[in-house]
Amino acid sequence: MKNLREVNPNALVLSYVDVIEGPDNPNIPKNWWDLNDKGERWSGWPGMLRINMKLPEVLQFNLDKVRTEVFARDCLDGVFYDCWRPDDWLVPRTAQLRDGKALVMLNDWNMPRNGFENLNGVLSEDELNRVIEGKVDFEDFIARYLRWTRESRKPVVTTLVCIPETLNADPWRWAKMPRAQVKAEREKAWTGDVQTMRFGLATALMGDGYFAYDSSRGDWWWFKEYDAPLGYPKGPARRNPDGTWQRNFDGGTVLVNGTPYDTIVQVAANCRDVSTDRVGTRFTLPMFDGRIFLPTNEPATAGQDTPPRLTAAPPSALRVVKLDRGLAAVQTPGGLDLRFEASGELRQILWRGKLLMSGGWPIIAAPPFKRFYLENASGGPVEPPARPDEARLVYKGVLAESAQRVDFTETVTVRPDNRFTLHFDFTAATDLNLRMWRHYFMLPVARYAGAVVRPEGKTLTLPVELKDATLVSKTGRVVIEPKDATITIESSLPLSLVDHRKYNTPDYLLSGYPAHGAVKQGAKVTVEMTVTVSAR
Repeated sequence: MKNLREVNPNALVLSYVDVIEGPDNPNIPKNWWDLNDKGERWSGWPGMLRINMKLPEVLQFNLDKVRTEVFARDCLDGVFYDCWRPDDWLVPRTAQLRDGKALVMLNDWNMPRNGFENLNGVLSEDELNRVIEGKVDFEDFIARYLRWTRESRKPVVTTLVCIPETLNADPWRWAKMPRAQVKAEREKAWTGDVQTMRFGLATALMGDGYFAYDSSRGDWWWFKEYDAPLGYPKGPARRNPDGTWQRNFDGGTVLVNGTPYDTIVQVAANCRDVSTDRVGTRFTLPMFDGRIFLPTNEPATAGQDTPPRLTAAPPSALRVVKLDRGLAAVQTPGGLDLRFEASGELRQILWRGKLLMSGGWPIIAAPPFKRFYLENASGGPVEPPARPDEARLVYKGVLAESAQRVDFTETVTVRPDNRFTLHFDFTAATDLNLRMWRHYFMLPVARYAGAVVRPEGKTLTLPVELKDATLVSKTGRVVIEPKDATITIESSLPLSLVDHRKYNTPDYLLSGYPAHGAVKQGAKVTVEMTVTVSAR
């Protein structure tokens, strides 16, 4: 700590405490371990076992340990509670230590919406990756981030971290890999997705938090953007009419594009883009990207910047666009916009430029929750189209976990009338042992609270506040009516609708489950879901 503060006298050092889990330890009372439905201890992370945090004596133990082993040491400024939320017992009591001046930070995965009065900040762990994937709305994200940097206790320690989109960081997968292979994958990821780093850095610069870009919360990667001499901010960030955010500094300007469309930005004076070295006043800012612009007397770069690939303006006919890293977009004249990963996973479902819902891709997991991941996926848009009034995409690959394998073919059809069909054919290439096989759509509460839902023969209103978890059971057809659209979903699987806030995500979950438990090699599963969207 002494050496660290010689480098940076203003450094803040927080002690890491994993609240909910730890390695097997015979000194821990047996009744402190959390048990699953079978009465067995269980693990949510390789090498770790869950603790029962509902026990008052466990909370007291954490508080006592932090008091004596963290805040009794002057070299430590505070504590970082991992895997914890703003609660009404542990966090307030910790904040009262050191005469109410204790620095307290936590990680609840996503940035929470409460706790400002007792916390100096939170860690947003890879939530920006979920923004890119279409699972979190950028405007909601940046509003929460700016509120944490503005309203939490001072000094602010809120931090944004994200990982390369090119990296498969599944901890269970890494736990089985040789160390050399893990290191090689991490080193390759360092420069494999600099755009996500720029997006995260520029977003962090909209507020007064910290930023890190790594593969496992431990890499010391460096990028030239970190050396940009921006100096101090001249004021708060502002949102521009095109959806980009901007903040001006003594030494330059930072812009971030959290929309799912490329845009052209104009800066006031001749500037150099730190990332591309392009000089001028007019630049293309891709979707989910950020840039630092520094004033310069250098002459403008010849020619126009790379033109936008995809804009929010609806096309006159069906449009299919291939993006970076195998991504593909399909836009209809009526305002429906679908984004597919190179694997065929439906990353975003947009309506008139706004997130409509996410999902449409299977989640398959073995016990306790070891997800099947893609191997050897290939495919994409079929060219030329079989019909002029239909876009078709076909993907093939393998979903695998350890020795278990599932072969799949996904066929997607999109039509100009804002209708698309997802058709999956699966074959169990080995015997399977499944905890879950789910096909689903996530409906954000912020968009759908109060919306009318019409399953077959029924009508209900989606609750604003969490009440009962189960809302609809087993329907093959459901109509959902938020303020701006009517969404009809027809499924070969019986679908259930639950309020997923019970499970700590701000969504309603519409899902079906085609298989469970033991599945024999050679078994075939077919799933088809058709979604139609119309304006209200």
